[in-house]
Amino acid sequence: MFWNAKFPNFSNSIHREELLDVAIIGGGITGLSTAYYLKDSNLKIGLFDKGKLGMGVTSKTTAKITYLQGDIYQRLGKKAKKYYDSQKDAISEIVRIVKQENISCDLEKVSSILFTIDENNVDKIDKERSLIEEFGCKTFDVVDKRVQSAFSVDDTYVFHPLKFLAGISKTLVDKMSIYEDCLVENIKKCNDWYLLSTKNGCFKVRDVIICCHYPFFLYPNYFPLKTYIQREYVNVGKIDVKDVSVNYSAVNIDKDLHSIRYYKDYVIYGSNKHRLTNEIDYGRNHRKSIEDFKHYFKVPVLYTWMNQDIISHDLLPFIGRIDNHLFVGCAYRAWGMTNGVLAGKILSDLVLHRKNKYSSLFDPRRASLKLYTNSFLGTFHYMKVYAEALWKKNNPSYIRIKGVLYAIYKDKEGEFHKICLLCPHMKCNLVFNSYDETWDCPCHGSRFDLDGNLIEGPAKENLKKGI
Repeated sequence: MFWNAKFPNFSNSIHREELLDVAIIGGGITGLSTAYYLKDSNLKIGLFDKGKLGMGVTSKTTAKITYLQGDIYQRLGKKAKKYYDSQKDAISEIVRIVKQENISCDLEKVSSILFTIDENNVDKIDKERSLIEEFGCKTFDVVDKRVQSAFSVDDTYVFHPLKFLAGISKTLVDKMSIYEDCLVENIKKCNDWYLLSTKNGCFKVRDVIICCHYPFFLYPNYFPLKTYIQREYVNVGKIDVKDVSVNYSAVNIDKDLHSIRYYKDYVIYGSNKHRLTNEIDYGRNHRKSIEDFKHYFKVPVLYTWMNQDIISHDLLPFIGRIDNHLFVGCAYRAWGMTNGVLAGKILSDLVLHRKNKYSSLFDPRRASLKLYTNSFLGTFHYMKVYAEALWKKNNPSYIRIKGVLYAIYKDKEGEFHKICLLCPHMKCNLVFNSYDETWDCPCHGSRFDLDGNLIEGPAKENLKKGI
């Protein structure tokens, strides 16, 4: 793992049943930010994470703190200015928290560059620049022969994400109960309360805040119909900082992603994004990301990983109330540092019955034609990749028993692995990823090893084995 930090040692108490005012599910940037804003509320709070704090999706971020996020403002139309304001406020909040809590997280003010290498997208760069200048932002010319068009702003940041979260978590000691390695297996509504079932026992809770990467339920709100998942690949290498200017971050607006930032003498490069349902095997994209990294930066790859980002069909995050006492923060479109902290502020304000000027913009109960019509396109993509998986593969082989599809895979040692092909999350059929030798859900991103053991959710349990 590239990002790493020392968190406080939270001892999980074993309870049969405990009464909580608030349960926060997820210990990444959203969950810990929410906990931070609630820590002085005198509410009885429990924070639950299925692993260790910060070690989920947040540990895979490139950790840019910027409001230059591709061509988002021209795509948002009338909502652009308010979204811009929300990102600027989130940046200010991060800086304030770091200073107020004296968090040593390598926070550094850098320029952000937005660019294109496609001459057909020059007009989009110009339009994005004009929009943020209308919003009151000062921009600067960037001249670089390697790109077709670019501009920069100078009031953005980068930092070490896990050091930031470790600093936040230190402020929570003695303020609330924190349960690591504690998967919330079920949430059941009981009148105006929720019953949380975990391996640490059952918890009766008034308000539940879902801060995990992907909400693990269909009802209420139909999140899977309003979102899709995008995968990208990140590579890190060591450079000679004497030869390179490193006081900037950059991202392009083209279909082929190029995302760049620096941390000390490391360059962090994200590339080769694709919709999850557009590929069966992800090895081609991963290999190309490594080749691109070596081509552009001329150094070996020291760390490599992939990210799966949830994107709503209307491009705005889902942050807020979805039931009287049920809240959510997710779908940040790869910009989780600003939106995670912003979500913490909005969610805490809602729990404390305070007004927040951004709650309506990100309301997860919002309805629009775009949110639902695009879900049909997602269904088409899923059916296409699933059909290709069945038609093109001799290994694994497939057999249907009583209407249920099973898969048999023979590994390199000649051992057979037999699993039920239904994802336990929402019963999508899995496809085989031969590059990683995993069973992957093209609908919502769950992943399982050869024997069906859960690697990554939103699924909460292993696959059924055997035939």
